[in-house]
Amino acid sequence: MAYDSIPQDDIWREYRVAQGILINDGKVLLSSNRWFSDRPPVWTLPGGRAEAGEGIEEALLREFYEETGLSAQIDKLAFVAEARSSRSRRLFLTCAFTVRRISGELTCEADPTVEELRFVPISDLNLYITAPSLYNALQAYLQNTQAHARYWFFPEYETS
Repeated sequence: MAYDSIPQDDIWREYRVAQGILINDGKVLLSSNRWFSDRPPVWTLPGGRAEAGEGIEEALLREFYEETGLSAQIDKLAFVAEARSSRSRRLFLTCAFTVRRISGELTCEADPTVEELRFVPISDLNLYITAPSLYNALQAYLQNTQAHARYWFFPEYETS
């Protein structure tokens, strides 16, 4: 199901999402994704939804490779963000991990939803990431990377 299709029933959709934070020379790797058919691409951290029966760390390594062409190693959990929308009846539980590049060449050719990959200076992240459930949590983490992972809750969140 696409992100932009609202369910016509009363069933809530729950998504477990894994994202990777790859930092290089004070810049964070972001991916530009075409999730909404009628809207501009969305900039976010590389990663994606866990499949049924797949652990969140497994999903991160798979999705990170699919979106970036890079094999990565997980360092640590940076934050968990839970965002829900009553209007679209969706709940996203996102776990973001810091990662280190192991091998591979940076490319987005394998994933048709990824239009571009870009290392963005930390000071410019607000120009790219518009979702508070990602931006606020990522900024807090980047301000104190030695802190324990923090849980964020966004009780009513809309993507439009």
